[in-house]
Amino acid sequence: MAKTKYRQNNFMAGTIFGLFLGIFLSSWCRNTFIPCVKSFTRSKCCMAVNVDIEFDHDKQIIDNANTKWALSLPDSKKITLKSSGVIIEEAEEKGFLFVGIMTAKKYVDSRVVSAYRTWVKTINGKVVFFSSQGSNSSFNIPVISLLGVDDSYPPQKKSFMMLKYMYEHYIEKYEWFVRADDDVFIKGDKLEKFLRSVNSSVPHFIGQAGVGTKEEYGQLSLGDSDNYCMGGTGIVFSRETLRRIYPHLQTCLKNLYTTHEDVEVGRCVHLYANAHCTWAFEMQHLFFQNFKDYRGSFETALKDKEVLKALTLHPVKTPAHQYRVYNYIKSTHVMELRQKIIYLQREIDDMNQVLNEQSPSTKKKYYSVHPSLLNYVPMFDEDLPIWDYFVRSVSSHAKVNPRKSIDSSLKIAIDETIEQTISSFNKNARQKGRTIDFKEILYGYTRTTSPYGADYVLDVLLTYRKHKGKRMTVPVRRHSYIRQPFTEIEIIESPFTSVKISSETHHSPNIFRHFIGNHNILDQKLTETIHFILPLAGKITEFKRFMKNFEDICLSPRNPSVLHLVLFTENSPKEDVDEIIKVVGQYQKKYGGRTIEVIEAKGPFARAGALDLGAKQCSASDLLFFVDVDILFNMDSLSRIRLNTIRGAQIYFPVVFSQYDPSIVCSDKPMNQCNIDINDKSARMGYWRQFGYGIAAMYHSDLEAVGGFDITIQGWGKEDVDLFGKTVASNLTIFRSVDLGMVHAFHHINCDVKLDPAQFQMCVGSKASSLGSQLQLAELVQKKGLS
Repeated sequence: MAKTKYRQNNFMAGTIFGLFLGIFLSSWCRNTFIPCVKSFTRSKCCMAVNVDIEFDHDKQIIDNANTKWALSLPDSKKITLKSSGVIIEEAEEKGFLFVGIMTAKKYVDSRVVSAYRTWVKTINGKVVFFSSQGSNSSFNIPVISLLGVDDSYPPQKKSFMMLKYMYEHYIEKYEWFVRADDDVFIKGDKLEKFLRSVNSSVPHFIGQAGVGTKEEYGQLSLGDSDNYCMGGTGIVFSRETLRRIYPHLQTCLKNLYTTHEDVEVGRCVHLYANAHCTWAFEMQHLFFQNFKDYRGSFETALKDKEVLKALTLHPVKTPAHQYRVYNYIKSTHVMELRQKIIYLQREIDDMNQVLNEQSPSTKKKYYSVHPSLLNYVPMFDEDLPIWDYFVRSVSSHAKVNPRKSIDSSLKIAIDETIEQTISSFNKNARQKGRTIDFKEILYGYTRTTSPYGADYVLDVLLTYRKHKGKRMTVPVRRHSYIRQPFTEIEIIESPFTSVKISSETHHSPNIFRHFIGNHNILDQKLTETIHFILPLAGKITEFKRFMKNFEDICLSPRNPSVLHLVLFTENSPKEDVDEIIKVVGQYQKKYGGRTIEVIEAKGPFARAGALDLGAKQCSASDLLFFVDVDILFNMDSLSRIRLNTIRGAQIYFPVVFSQYDPSIVCSDKPMNQCNIDINDKSARMGYWRQFGYGIAAMYHSDLEAVGGFDITIQGWGKEDVDLFGKTVASNLTIFRSVDLGMVHAFHHINCDVKLDPAQFQMCVGSKASSLGSQLQLAELVQKKGLS
């Protein structure tokens, strides 16, 4: 009995000792070998603490590890336990969205660059471009060169290898994964907002569902209920979907049923992730495929409401269009922010009115006034705003032409106004159980009242659709009273730095132009030599007038300039040529031979060849100004030529004021009493030559860069339009503005019937435009009719 009792006591003691020893060892092992896992519920193996710690560096050592404390750390930090203390290290942050873009070696420095500089900035996560083996970017853009992959089409191997790479390198770092082509445009902010509402831990396969074309029906090895996500507009995988298909990617690649890469990816997802592409009808709007424009250029479809609603746009094959789409989307965002400013300012004013106080820093703004057609109160009868009536054309009693077609600016303004109005109607359509769709405008009125904005009165036909209760669809006709308020005037600095020239620097204090550099370079620009290129054939009187103007503005005040006179002598009388040479000699003798150069041109007059010949006399860094003998200019014009022309960046095409025929202008008085004032730029004296591009300023190197003049063009006209078109197609910026100092003096135009038909048509149009204003011609016809 005693031995038995002794053995029982030893057993109990051993058990208790073993229990305590096990608890101690298990606790020590958990803290030593098992990391503290972050979870929604506190883990028992994690330290429980209650103090905040500041971090000034990426690593911070905290002593007294045996002290019981609570540790509050940012998500980007991780804890490492050591015997001497606790080391807090920077951990790699987890992202939300990973976008893999399939491209080809030939597009790495074109489409990839435009995408990287535009929509990639909107992605909350990472964007990587995948290309064939040996691909690399000249612009330091992340491009993964997939081993053993070429650029053959269809890119089936490239697609599966890209998915494999995504899993192996990023599966634990991102919640969502996108597979897309290099000709897609992704709105990262909108896509993120959409995906935030979806559970990424569930196998999702999201995109625009497809089953193949009619010709492919039955040939894609798809079941009756099977589909796939169309690859063009982009495919979205949840993390769980990619996790499930990864072990089977090689199998899917070895067992291809079709040549369509997106079909095979969809088949793989269906077999091994048990997920179909989303059948929702709305997906074809969210993942938008453009069928409207040829090859998806988004030239005409850009302002469609589907474009604004979409998460992705496809295809955008031309890099320049990527920038265009990005710029448009940014502009719509700016417009939304401005609208928000208006609403907030109105709320401030309303609250100030309720509180019967006015903030001293808050000035009453016109755009904060609640819209009403009665806001504007004219002081005089002539200040009454004029309403223009429009249906398919615009009718206005205040215009010289009482009826004209609706111009593009008004059409765009009305379309955008209607779009915003309908969007506001449908803002809470789901809660209200109804939607309103726009059908057409039956008629409308429009006016502009300064400083309030543009007003519209529209008679619109709508479709009312009720979804709750008793469903119905009925047409509704309503009058809409809409105002687009003006916002505050903004001065936006150009990419080249805007500089105001003070009166101390130059005599013209109100010139704002763009150039690179500081005030020292500004002084250099204002004294830069301008090389005038002047083609001439006859026209002695006009040439003398030009030289007198050139002397007053350039030669006499020593304004740095050189005149290169390209003289055609073949069809000009010898006495006229001698007279021109004599006039040139007089100025050369008075001001020096280097200021004027005469270049003899062979053959009949050809302005393109003359300008090209004159430009070749100058070096690459010379500033050229192509001018006609009928152009008169002042000192301000020379300053604008210098400051508006930037080498390698900008070409200046001034809009010149063109005078009407004096016989029409002074039809009510004798010609000897007709006084034409060069400074009078009223509508009765002339018009701004907006369709003319013959007067231009550029550097010689830029002229060569855009392709120069087409010297095959003979006779009058067309060479300016050709050069302007080349400039538009180049990377150079066109600066085009009214130049108050330039005047095209009237001269009679003789159009040679032997001209090219296009040139002859231009010549006749220019001749008709220069006769007189529509009002003057109408008065003249009326007088002739009455007499």
